[in-house]
Amino acid sequence: MKKIILQLILMVLLINIAFADDLGAEPSRQIKGLVPPDLSTFPEMFIKDGNFNAVIVVGDKAPASDVISQSNLIQFFISYIGKTIIGSAKLASEVSTLEQNMISIGSPCHNSISSQIMIEPKPCDKWLEPGKAFILLYYYKGYTHMVIEGYSDKGTRAAADFLVNSKIGSLRGANVLVEVDEPKDETNEQGAKEEPAVKEENITANIEEEKEKLISELTEKIANKSKEQSKKTDNTAITKTKEKISSEQKEAIKTEQKKETNIIKKIIGWISSLFGRSQ
Repeated sequence: MKKIILQLILMVLLINIAFADDLGAEPSRQIKGLVPPDLSTFPEMFIKDGNFNAVIVVGDKAPASDVISQSNLIQFFISYIGKTIIGSAKLASEVSTLEQNMISIGSPCHNSISSQIMIEPKPCDKWLEPGKAFILLYYYKGYTHMVIEGYSDKGTRAAADFLVNSKIGSLRGANVLVEVDEPKDETNEQGAKEEPAVKEENITANIEEEKEKLISELTEKIANKSKEQSKKTDNTAITKTKEKISSEQKEAIKTEQKKETNIIKKIIGWISSLFGRSQ
């Protein structure tokens, strides 16, 4: 009896195993995690179907060197894919969503998109120091974000140049440190950092100062051109006036000469008539 019971239990177990195998007939698959982007895949990480698939962003008040870096990157991708790139250059205020591939040039102090990508670090120049610049990669909802930042304008430019001039496939990892030859800031050496707001005010003040200089220079050039044009106009008018006066004088002289000739002829005629009468 015990043997029969054991056999029945064994049969039930075998049946359950068989049904379990049928229900789970699909083989198990490895669940792969999202692999963060690696610089070894640059620039292909921003290329799709042979087209540039990203935007290159600078801050609304970016220094001129950031704009130059943006232009150099665009030229790099144009050369790489052999096609023109339209609408890829953006200001931070023109970017409405992070759900796209992007290259953000400038630290969070200069570029609000860099700040969003880096989750708004406080202070805005956190981790930055003289002589160092970074190329950083981030993975966001299936999109690749790259931030190129330096302690100074020179540092950011140096990092961007390093990126486009490096041999394709030679870089590794999610971030790269770029050494920059620049003097250390005495204030930072003493550990007394300026507040971000002060830095932004100084940056704005410098930009405004440069604008004022440029406007002043342009105004001066325009004024000089106006003076030159005015002189030319006056000289032309004087010349024309002289020409007119000379012409009028010539006509008057001719008229006077004709009058004098007529008078002389008349006098000679009158004298001749007198002599004729006396004979």
